[in-house]
Amino acid sequence: MTSDPLRSDNPSYLPEDAGAIARLQEEVMRRIDTQGSISFPEYLSVVLYDERDGYYARPHQRRTGREGDFFTAVSVGDLFGTLMAEHARKLWLELGSPARFRIVEWGSEDGQLARDVLSAVGDEDDFGQALTYAVIEPLAGKREALAAALPGVQVVAEPAELDAVDGMVLANELIDAIPFWLVRREEGRWLEKRVAIREGDFAFELAEPAGELAKLLSSLPAGLPDGYESEVRVPLQELLAGMAGVLRRGEVVLPDYGFEQADYYHPERRTGTLQTYGKHRRGEDPLVAPGALDITAHVDWTRLAEEGAAVGLTPEPLLTQGRFLTLAGEELLRARDGQVDPGFVRQFMTLTHPAQLGTKFQVQRFRKGLDGVSDTA
Repeated sequence: MTSDPLRSDNPSYLPEDAGAIARLQEEVMRRIDTQGSISFPEYLSVVLYDERDGYYARPHQRRTGREGDFFTAVSVGDLFGTLMAEHARKLWLELGSPARFRIVEWGSEDGQLARDVLSAVGDEDDFGQALTYAVIEPLAGKREALAAALPGVQVVAEPAELDAVDGMVLANELIDAIPFWLVRREEGRWLEKRVAIREGDFAFELAEPAGELAKLLSSLPAGLPDGYESEVRVPLQELLAGMAGVLRRGEVVLPDYGFEQADYYHPERRTGTLQTYGKHRRGEDPLVAPGALDITAHVDWTRLAEEGAAVGLTPEPLLTQGRFLTLAGEELLRARDGQVDPGFVRQFMTLTHPAQLGTKFQVQRFRKGLDGVSDTA
């Protein structure tokens, strides 16, 4: 952050898609002119999720991998999808090998994870014959692109379009991208950081929190120092209820990065977890070049588990990604014992080693309709 925590620096470079960025900036300014300052979730709803120009809405923009803005586990190679397929196969067996089993993915980005999972499963055995795949994508442009890129995959706008069947919900690095409020401690109380205009530039201004934000702030740890800044994610019950609604029995699997609440709001984490990413450069100013950068914050795993439980899901213990993927791939690893495959080893180590992605990412699972069914993971 800059020395003035309420002001945004001017951008130091021109965004590639200047037309989209200009339109987004105009829309944010219009909203501020109409209603005064806007909340940070509203700002993110424009710059990240505007139907035409939002950062996540442009279907042909490369966001992940070497040519994009950031790496994900999917960027490492096809092994992440293979291990997710292995976990799905174990869940299918646990459910008694139903004739119909569906994976529903949220946040599919370019469809690569779906391709990797389906390629790993194939269609030659009973699980492959039982498996179908669906993608939830509310943004129309991306939905059209995914439908074209994933023949045989059902691509829909919302979970209500799907019936409830046995299966698995998968959402890789979705929660960190869901809008959140920014807050700051001043004179022993929480204040909301809202987006305003100062001297022609976007800037933050402080305001008294109200409504849902005020309620959520009341549950945060007491005694945090003045000047302390952090984030509070918008409520996720509706999203989690939609995930639960597509399952008759099964699991919700959410790999992401985050902290348990006590660690998230630790007194020493004074500047929060907000980050921006553009061309693999990390920043901390989300008001620079609206729509040109990814804007994220870590997941509060404690609150996520509570919200899942509130909609009828049963949270499982939080695992590191390394532990989850190693458990998922037990049979695969045993089958490869003694085989030397440098590509496999490289991918597996990148995904699971503590010095790589193994502990930087975690996996929260929720189960539904599995009371009395043994969890082998």
